[in-house]
Amino acid sequence: MIRIVDSDFHIDDLYSSIKSNKNGAISIFVGTVRDDLFNENQIIDSIFLECYEDLAIKQLEEIRDLAIKRWKLNDCVIIHRVGKILLGDKIVLIITSSSHREEALRSNEFVIDQLKIKAAFWKFKEFGKDSKIIEAKKEDRKKSLKWKDIVK
Repeated sequence: MIRIVDSDFHIDDLYSSIKSNKNGAISIFVGTVRDDLFNENQIIDSIFLECYEDLAIKQLEEIRDLAIKRWKLNDCVIIHRVGKILLGDKIVLIITSSSHREEALRSNEFVIDQLKIKAAFWKFKEFGKDSKIIEAKKEDRKKSLKWKDIVK
């Protein structure tokens, strides 16, 4: 399941949708808005996310399909929000399930590392009446490269 939504999502409902007796492990990652983006002196009020939805869905499907194939996952859920998101609110949810712990954990890390670099989302930090685009961090690009043997 892949969804791009403009409102909050409920983790319990999504967890219930992935539960199965085939799963020995379920890994859940939730990304939230923090106030210290890029350690600047200015505290943000919120972020605003935009995306090109058709392209983003296609890119997320490719990332999900690679993860399922590489780690033999039973399922992979990706939920990503767009629009205005306040401090502390959820931005992204990734749930991976597999027969074994290592596959669920590694695949979950792979999905977020790829999503941060390869999906058509644009993030802006908002403070007062001003906003500024948030560029991809060097660390995120570096993390994405560690999967080069999987992503060809």
